[in-house]
Amino acid sequence: MKSLNSSAKLAALILLPLLTLGGALGGLAALTPASTPVPSPMVVTLGQSRAADLALRASPPDLEAAILASQLALSQAPYDTSSRLRLAYIDSLDGKLSPEGVAHLERSYELLPLDQYVAVWRVGFALNHWGDLTPDLRKKVEAETFAVLATRRRGQMLATLDAVTSPIGIVPAIFWRQRLKSSASR
Repeated sequence: MKSLNSSAKLAALILLPLLTLGGALGGLAALTPASTPVPSPMVVTLGQSRAADLALRASPPDLEAAILASQLALSQAPYDTSSRLRLAYIDSLDGKLSPEGVAHLERSYELLPLDQYVAVWRVGFALNHWGDLTPDLRKKVEAETFAVLATRRRGQMLATLDAVTSPIGIVPAIFWRQRLKSSASR
C-alpha cells in the first residue's frame, strides 16, 4: 500500500504542473486573434504530426516523409514527445533500436517522465526493445509503468505488459506483474 501511495503522489506531482500548463496554454489560445497570419507553433506541430502519421499509414509507408515531418515538428516544438517517439519507432523498423532511436526515447522521458497520452504505448515499445535500453532509461520506463498502474489506465497497462513479445523485455514485464500481485496481497 505504501508503494501505491508513493506512485499516486508521483503521478500527482507530474500531472498537476501539466494540467496547469494546459490551462495556461488554453487561456493564451483564447487571447490569440483568429485572423493571426502566422499559426502558433502548436498548430503547426499538430499539422506536421498529422502529415507524419499519414505518411506512415500510406501503402507502402513513406518513411522519408514521416521522418521529415517529425523533424520539422521538433524544430518548431522541441518538447513534442509524439514526434520523438515516432522517430524512435521508425528507427526500430529494422528490428533493432539504434543509439539514435534510444536517444529519442530517452529524450521523451527527460521531457515528460509520465505522458498520459503515450505512456501505455511508450512502455510497450520500450519493453519490446529492452535489450537496447540503458539502465537509466529502464528505470524511467519502470517508474512510468507503476505510475500508470496507479491510475484508471491500469487495465491498459496490464494488457501492455501481457502483450510484450521480446524475449528480453518479457522478463521485466513478468517481474512487474508479480511485484504488483505481491503488493496487492499484503
